[in-house]
Amino acid sequence: MNKLFAKLEVENLSENERAMLQYIQENLSLIARMNLHDLASKLFVSDTIVVRFCQKLGLAGFSELKYLIKSELALEKKRHTVFREQIDQQINDFKYFLTFAPLDQLHTIVQLLCNDQPLYIHGRSLSSIPAKYLHTVLNTLNRRCILVEDLHLVKSISRTIQPGSTILITSVNVPTEIYQEVFDNSRKNQAKTILITSERTKQTEKLADYCLFSNDLPLTYNETDVNSRINMLSLVQLIIELASKELLATEQPEL
Repeated sequence: MNKLFAKLEVENLSENERAMLQYIQENLSLIARMNLHDLASKLFVSDTIVVRFCQKLGLAGFSELKYLIKSELALEKKRHTVFREQIDQQINDFKYFLTFAPLDQLHTIVQLLCNDQPLYIHGRSLSSIPAKYLHTVLNTLNRRCILVEDLHLVKSISRTIQPGSTILITSVNVPTEIYQEVFDNSRKNQAKTILITSERTKQTEKLADYCLFSNDLPLTYNETDVNSRINMLSLVQLIIELASKELLATEQPEL
């Protein structure tokens, strides 16, 4: 049932009245331009019956019904406009992201991910989604890697990590005070670090050996992180596609 009529009193309508209601629901735009007599003619009833029908719905009469219909149509148009603007903004942001995607750095990162050295992938909370996705696909491609969601565990790994190993971290907002230890320990042990994050700052640029910035728009609601991760997921998808070609090529038998 249309949202407009969900709050009205429609339970006790007769079969004919339900047929009238169905016609109104299916022709809101048309009825918004009608007068009382026009609607009565379309329904093959008298003006009085239409008024009584409106009153049975809990309304004062046809004028109130028409007012509610116009208000609902205006609100629906506004919702559609806002939705369209949001979609257009996402498309423009994604085009900008693709234009400035760091392809050279992506190639180097893919080489690291495809070697035979230990690989650890870390992401927390919502940022664990791209981390899990990357981990799942790489393992499917027989590139064995370890998903580490616990912060204390990834810190512990960084203290004893083998030289040549790699730690990849996905995080929209990188708390330096939390992750600095991981990057410092990894460098000390001659391991490589990769950071995929949203916002480029002088501080984040210096954290890892390789940094990829998705430029997703930072957003919070009621102090909750609702940041878009579309570009971050797109970065991960690019890495996966490049890594897939690299890994599958190494598995092909020599002729």
